[in-house]
Amino acid sequence: MTSKAIVCADKTVQVSRLEKKLADRLESGDYYEAHQIYRTLYYRMSAQGKWQQLQDLLYNGAIKLLDVNEPTSAVDLAELFVESLQQSNMPVSSATLDRFEQLFTRLPPVLEKDTTVDGNRVDRRNELLSRALKWTMSVGEKKRYREKGHPDFHARVAKILWHEGNYVAARNHFILSDDAEKFASFLIDFQQRCGFKSEKDLFIAQATLQVLCTRRAKMASVLLQLYCEKHPQIGGEAPYELPLLNFIWLLTLCVQLKKVIYFSILVEKYQKCLERDPSYRVYLDKIGQLYFGLPPAQKSSCGGLLGSILKGLLGNSAGGPSRSSDAADEDSDDDFGDGGALDEDGYITAASSVNATSPVAQADSKPAAGASNVASTFDDSMDLD
Repeated sequence: MTSKAIVCADKTVQVSRLEKKLADRLESGDYYEAHQIYRTLYYRMSAQGKWQQLQDLLYNGAIKLLDVNEPTSAVDLAELFVESLQQSNMPVSSATLDRFEQLFTRLPPVLEKDTTVDGNRVDRRNELLSRALKWTMSVGEKKRYREKGHPDFHARVAKILWHEGNYVAARNHFILSDDAEKFASFLIDFQQRCGFKSEKDLFIAQATLQVLCTRRAKMASVLLQLYCEKHPQIGGEAPYELPLLNFIWLLTLCVQLKKVIYFSILVEKYQKCLERDPSYRVYLDKIGQLYFGLPPAQKSSCGGLLGSILKGLLGNSAGGPSRSSDAADEDSDDDFGDGGALDEDGYITAASSVNATSPVAQADSKPAAGASNVASTFDDSMDLD
């Protein structure tokens, strides 16, 4: 036997002894010492690359400590469990997410001793959540996953936070998930509990715009449809009674065509409606860049978003994106693909149902004339430089 083999065998024996000692401490109720042994095993098994065995040990250990009402030690083991996932480059899987979800659900957000002098409390699971997010980002298969985390991870966290009544945090995670059905149900509950009746269109409008800004046109379209179908005060299909809902609906269709002429008409037609929330202009500016190849709106420009649209029209003789948009990126989650799943006649029919096509003739006119006609609807003081 080589010296290296002897060393490895010795380390294995040491780990086995520690595991036996751990079992004894748990049996005797010495949970503080048991916690320390778990940490020692973490470092030794990490050094040996025994990742699966270590993850089983830490997960089961956290569950055991929760069972005996030792949440502080359980949180620490849960954090080490997630840390081992990242160190071992463990792929995101349903089984691993099941374990994380079980831990995150059972761990208490706060303890009585965590209360500060001013009465504020900080969710003690924040560090666990941060580490788990970093893990899913580090092993992400898509660019979006590497930048924002895995959507299944966000969906699970969102549902837990929702059921705990943490609506704001839950919404932030739902935005990054791909679970349109649960997100729609959440938004309805959120609006009915925390919003006014007059805001039923605002809740879904902002969410749909934000999803579009993450290059997920199909997700945005399904989310809008499910929300409107399930909401007791809307309960129907497009076209809708509320103008803002019709704007969002037509926008989800418009991004499939990727023709800036229709985008410009739609935004111009619903200018008054878009004044309800200043953030809409910011989202639409981003959507214009992603799906229609428009330049960013200049803050110093009097024209703003409409000015950017006009620039796109003047620089686009084909009626489509004036330049290669980010949505065409091979890593994009723009599910409709180049050319869109909807044809031009389909969009015009939909827009006609709410009288939002005027002036439709612009789309069929020659490029120069079309651009000129649309330009006449804008403020003459618009900065075109």
